[in-house]
Amino acid sequence: MLVKVLSFGTNWWARFGSEADGPNRFTRHAAYYNSTGVRCGGKVRRHWIVPGLIRFNGAGDFNPRSPRRSLGHTFLCSNLDFLFGGNRLLLKTKAHKLAVPDWFLVVVSNELHGTIDFAQCDWKSPQSKVIAASRLREAQEAMLLMKAGDWIRTGWGFWQLSVPAKDGSHATLELRGDDFAA
Repeated sequence: MLVKVLSFGTNWWARFGSEADGPNRFTRHAAYYNSTGVRCGGKVRRHWIVPGLIRFNGAGDFNPRSPRRSLGHTFLCSNLDFLFGGNRLLLKTKAHKLAVPDWFLVVVSNELHGTIDFAQCDWKSPQSKVIAASRLREAQEAMLLMKAGDWIRTGWGFWQLSVPAKDGSHATLELRGDDFAA
């Protein structure tokens, strides 16, 4: 499965190799995780209503010092699985620049996209897959896998994933308004 990363969640953490003296403890044997989160005081907390995360292995094509450099890149990924009490997606290696993604990794928040009513069954297009979602009072963040044309509905209206180029190079989530015909 090929996934193009358009955005990341706000919550990052790492697990390092178990050998305290291992030369690759902080590099090849490390794993880096990203998920949804909400600010709680001075910290970012998960507050999951849908538990899940994405993972990069230290031996892969991910630079933990500059995660933003992975934005806009397409990765060869595992299938989205439910393991250890939550959804899991492993981003293995970067795909060729001309690779056409099957899915787009999109993160939406109440601050940038409006409030989502997660209790409604039609807050997202049926084909979209939720990796993780967090909520604490008014603060929300959701991480989804979406395809071209998929949408979400918030208090601001309908947002649709627009993919004008065949290779998905300029994919964006665009506000279509309240009267969008889903």
